[in-house]
Order: sequence, then structure tokens, then C-alpha cells
Amino acid sequence: MKITNPFLQGPYEPLRNECTIENVDVLGTIPLELTGTLYRSAPSAEFLLDDPNRFHWFDGDGMVHAFRIENGRASYRNCWVETEGLKVERSAGRQLYNGIYGRSEAPQKPLPEGAPEIKTVAGINVIRLGTHLLAMHEAEGHYWEIDPVTLKTLGTFDFDGQVSGMLTAHPHFDPATKEWIFYSLDNEKRSLTCFTADIHGAVTSKFAIPMSFTPWNHDVIFTAEHFIFFFGMISWRPYAEDRIPQGKSSWFIDPAAGTDARILFVHRKTGEALWIEPENSPYMIGHFLNAYQDGDKTIVDASATPVSGALKTFNPEDFYPFPLVPGPAAFENPQLWRFVINPHEGTVEHHRIGDFSAEFVRPNETIMGQKHRYGYMAGAHDLRPETRGFNCLVKHDYEGNVTRFQHLSPDYDMTPGEPVFVPHPDGETEDHGWVLAVWYDPRRNASELVILDAQKFDGEPVARIRLDHHVPLGFHGNWIADC
Repeated sequence: MKITNPFLQGPYEPLRNECTIENVDVLGTIPLELTGTLYRSAPSAEFLLDDPNRFHWFDGDGMVHAFRIENGRASYRNCWVETEGLKVERSAGRQLYNGIYGRSEAPQKPLPEGAPEIKTVAGINVIRLGTHLLAMHEAEGHYWEIDPVTLKTLGTFDFDGQVSGMLTAHPHFDPATKEWIFYSLDNEKRSLTCFTADIHGAVTSKFAIPMSFTPWNHDVIFTAEHFIFFFGMISWRPYAEDRIPQGKSSWFIDPAAGTDARILFVHRKTGEALWIEPENSPYMIGHFLNAYQDGDKTIVDASATPVSGALKTFNPEDFYPFPLVPGPAAFENPQLWRFVINPHEGTVEHHRIGDFSAEFVRPNETIMGQKHRYGYMAGAHDLRPETRGFNCLVKHDYEGNVTRFQHLSPDYDMTPGEPVFVPHPDGETEDHGWVLAVWYDPRRNASELVILDAQKFDGEPVARIRLDHHVPLGFHGNWIADC
């Protein structure tokens, strides 16, 4: 069978081996102040569907990539996260599970007794919670703890059973209160749980919110007072018996739900829920950059994906995060938007920033929940005829309304992943630090970790840590400095 699936080619191609490289080639000079590890999560399917062209990017088995930096030198290691479903397939020596997001159009193969009903893949994010390094997925009731050095899977982490439902893979840390912001969804019971945890992972507050619909939701943001959610038009039921086991995607469109976004504010102290349903709001939020309160108003900066309106019914997996089928697209490219919300009056205003595409938005996270000046993101700008996906990193200055771009190569497109801002230990301004991102080079079919001076964002990189193999384009990760 000829493989035409773009999720199995180029920067998305699964990596088939685990390796350790003690001394990675470095161009330039790694700042001595950088001492720690950049952990990145990316999908790498170990076993493919019978029809590989039906494989979806989001369904690849989670693999963690670690760039260790110390004394101006770099090492690298990668390892699959051994989830329960992957263990089952490894024992069988073949693919057994249908994907969660893609559709196989074939019934799921018989599973051995005691096997989980779906395979979650731990391929979305990696965070440190107290002494635990956790790999994450958004359709499971636990995370997977991995060894910070070897990356081997140690076991699971579930907040001692205090929270049920599908745990978010996109928590945020509030530096003002030293709390983690989490949520979980139970779309079969139609319930949302907002909860916080301390720096050790102990649950400190928990609020249950009844839901009248079954949303797919990937991110949450917060202010000093609220959890904030933007729910889009995609419905999601990973544990419905008539979806994944029957070869359908867990994603679907409910025509009765419409295309408008629904916004939810949940008070962090009382759990009071406030719903806002703005009219003429056909968009979905991919990721939040930050949010903060400004008097009676709440400012939210995010990557928004407008609904094109070209299609009334469609399969979301054919178009999200980008089109896989010919013809009109269901969604436009993601854009950087600023929302100004008055939750008490129920008003929502928004405007687009710039003319570039933008996703994987991140701030200097030491000021999350407070007013920020800068945002960093992967983008598409100054497009070439051959441009596919992201071709640059973007830094936007909200005070000066200035946007800077880093294309890395003047002659051809290289593809960046999510940027991570690392503050200088003696930083005096919000952008005093470095921006780290893994880039894919199509001419080498290999990847490199690029370190940029955040204050000279569009200048020459400080250092380029070059691998001789590619790191599949993935989702999220974090810099964890040595204590």
C-alpha cells in the first residue's frame, strides 16, 4: 500500500528507535546560566493501523525527548512512554487498538482479558509536579511517571484517586499562589471538575460543574479569580461504545450545537460558574497564551481557529489540526487573537493581531495570570510556494505592537515546534532570557534544538544543538531547571 498520509512523512514521521547521545554537536555557545533539561513530548506510533493512511497525528504513541544542558554542553535521550495500551500491543506484537482521534473505519480488534478499552498514548505534555516527572494525555484518569534521567516509565500518578474523569494534559502553574491549575472532563456523566494542587501534587480545591454537552477541550487559562474555558464546536466521547470500538473517531460534530463558542468562568474560591454565549462567535481556541484582570474586564490572549462556514457537516479528524482531504476546509488557519471580556455584563470583544498564523503560544510563565508584555509562538509568515505548516517563530510585543519573526534559514523553510521561554536567573525585564525550540530541517531530515536570545529574537541564534536524526513534530514540553 502506498502511504500518502502526511502524518507519516517528513517532520511527522514516527521515530522507530530509542537512543542516548552523550555529546551532541553544538554550533555557537550554550549560555552557562542554562543548566537543566528541556523535555519534549511527541507522537511516534510503534504499531500502525492496517490502513496507515487512516492514522491521525494525535494517536501516535507518546515518546519523550530530553535535551540535557550543563556547563555549555548538551546530551540527548528519547524513550517511549509505556502506557497500558502500548504494553498490550507489545505483548501481541501488533496493532490492536483503534485511534482515539482518527477513524479506522474498521471494528477494533479483540483485546485480551483485562486490557483497557481504549489506548491513551501519553504524547501531549511533560511537567514536573513535586518530585514527579509526568507524561500526559487528555483522555485518561491518570498520568504516567517517568524517570527524569532514563525516561523509563515508573508507574502512574492519579492524585491518590481524589479526582475522576479525563485529566487535562495542559495544566498551568500560578506563580502568585504557587498552585497548579487542573481540570478533568467526564463526558459520559457530563461533568467538568476544576481543581488546584500544591507544588507537591496534593489537591487543594475541587469544584464540579454540570455540563449540558460533551466538548473536546484541550486547554484552560486562569486569572487571580477564575478558571476560564472556551468550548468550541467539536464534541468528544472517547468512552462511548459506538465510537472508537466501531472504527469511528471520538470527535464528531453535533449539528444541534451550532458553531458558536461557549465561554465558562469558574470562581477559584467558590466554584460559582458563569456562562457566556457570545453571538456570531464561530471559532475554537487551540491554546491560551495568558489571561489577566484589568478592572472589570478580563483580557485573554490565545490562538484561535475560525470556523470557515464552508461545510455544514464534516468529520473533524479530516480537517483538524489541518485539512487532510481535498476541497473546502472546515477551519481557517489558527490566528493570534486578543479577547476583552466583561464577565458581569456578558460582553465579549476580540480582534486579530497581525496577519500571520500562530499556534503553540507561550508567555514568560513566571508572570502567568498577571499582565504580560510579550508572547512567543510558532507561526507561518512570509510564505513560500512550498510552505507547509509553521515556518518561523514569532515574538509579539503587546505594548509596542511590534512583531518579530525568526525564520532560521533564509533559503528554505525549516519547521519549528513550540517555543519555551527560559528566564535568565538574574533577569531584570520580562524578556530577559532565552527561547528554546526544536526545529526540523527537511534538507537534513534531522532536528536541532535552537537557543535564541529573547531580546535579540530575530538575530542569529545563540546556539544550535544539532541531532543527526529527526524529532517528530509534537506538542508540548517544558524546561526544568536544576534546583
